[in-house]
Amino acid sequence: MCGFRIEICFVANGATKKEIGRAKEYIVKQLGLKNGRTEEDFIVGGIHAGDFMRRFCSNLGVNNQAVKAAQEAGKKSEDFDIRRSPISIAAAVIYIITQLSDDKKPLKDISVATGVAEGTIRNSYKDLYPHMSKIIPNWYAKEEDLKNLCSP
Repeated sequence: MCGFRIEICFVANGATKKEIGRAKEYIVKQLGLKNGRTEEDFIVGGIHAGDFMRRFCSNLGVNNQAVKAAQEAGKKSEDFDIRRSPISIAAAVIYIITQLSDDKKPLKDISVATGVAEGTIRNSYKDLYPHMSKIIPNWYAKEEDLKNLCSP
């Protein structure tokens, strides 16, 4: 649910994640009392890095092939114990994908498009780096291309 609160925070003028969480709990409680439902009835599946890819890539003007690669990489990243928020992982994956393309995007642009701090993207990149050959689709980049990426 954390990703949900983060998304709402972007549009909720100055509301904190904690305030959004409290509001969500209150709403669920009120709905549950009225309808005899539990909180589980209102929780939609978890938030994943891939959920953000199309929008973030669109904000950056990334081509369709790169979007598809980013979505695949985001999904594959779930196979590894990367303890970062889905938004941070999405931003780092987009950074990697664009660095492998002819249309490289600066870290600052990715930060602006995703709302993730540059330092957080760098740290997420470091966490993803050891798994890159398993995360990045081989139809998008070969092992040799991955070796040309900057090491963290």
